[in-house]
This record gives sequence, C-alpha cells and structure tokens, in this order.
Amino acid sequence: MEKMHFQVNVCGGDFDHVARCFEQWRHEPLVYRSSETMFRDRREVRKLTDETFDDAEAARHALEERCRPSDDFALAAEVDDGSRDLWLVMAAYREG
Repeated sequence: MEKMHFQVNVCGGDFDHVARCFEQWRHEPLVYRSSETMFRDRREVRKLTDETFDDAEAARHALEERCRPSDDFALAAEVDDGSRDLWLVMAAYREG
C-alpha cells in the first residue's frame, strides 16, 4: 500500500468562494516546507459530493477515501454541524 500524506485547508461560504480560496492557496507557501506551495500540481477543486456532512471528522474520512496522489484536482466536502457551515479541502500526495 502506498504511503500518502494529505494537505488540508478550511474555508466558509459557498462553493464559488471555496474555488476562489483554492486559487489563492495554490500560491501560498507551505508552513512546514516554504519551498513548496499549497496544493501544488492541483489545477482545480471539485466537490466530493452534493452531500453535506454533519461533522468534520466524517467529511475528513470521506475525503481521505477518495483523494489520490495521481489526481490533478483537490476535493472539497461541505460540513454543517448546526453551529457553523464550512468546507474541508483536501489533496493527497505520495510520501517522500
């Protein structure tokens, strides 16, 4: 089984706002590796599904199941836990 790590970010708003945030994030350096940008090699963000998750943990698990290092896009899942509505955005990368 291939080892992976994930890059994740969070924002609020509708999916159009998520797409605008994603474009901005792609130009920002990683905190832990400043020579690389966030979501490198990902051209766009796509909705994981039209489903809204009740909690962030369930959304994270669903994203981890579907993200692949070979994808040229990131995936976003909407979370509405009753007190806040946000999106988790994730991409998978090979370790190393």
